Amino acid sequence: MEELLKDILREVRNLSYLFFAFGLIWTLLFLYLWSLARRERDLQRQVDEMKKLRAEEDEEE
Repeated sequence: MEELLKDILREVRNLSYLFFAFGLIWTLLFLYLWSLARRERDLQRQVDEMKKLRAEEDEEE
């Protein structure tokens, strides 16, 4: 009986490690995607500024 209890506790411990590993992976994935979205937004702003400057230059000529 004790051996069975030890096996069950070992399995529960393994599942908790698995849960924390999945949580860590999802957190890292979320942070990576958030970082990509922020970079894309910054690049889009830069492109919009360049288009605006180009339009102003074209108007001056």
